Amino acid sequence: MSEKEPDAIGRPELRRVRDKLPERLNAGILLGDGGFCILGWMLTLAGFHPITLYNSTLFVTDPDPRRSGLAVEIVAGIYGLPQAAVEELARTNDTTPTERRVQTVRQMLDDLLENS
Repeated sequence: MSEKEPDAIGRPELRRVRDKLPERLNAGILLGDGGFCILGWMLTLAGFHPITLYNSTLFVTDPDPRRSGLAVEIVAGIYGLPQAAVEELARTNDTTPTERRVQTVRQMLDDLLENS
């Protein structure tokens, strides 16, 4: 998946993230034994190998330096989202109780698709 222009929201890609959300989202880590957080899920659907996300809370490590860096920045660039929106998505993911996390994140994705 190529990076979008800064203001070009990747609507098909964002719909795919929303429609394929796992049954459970992890908090505070991109990918761990408990599964993905929302940013890790978004990166995985964008084609990142899980080893680049495993046991990291904030950083993506990829052999291609253009695909390495802070997870929020990488996700914002790939999906054409404002960095503040990605930060809010991550914060909401991490602060929402487990049993409501997927539903709450799905609603945020719906709002991004509707209002962007």
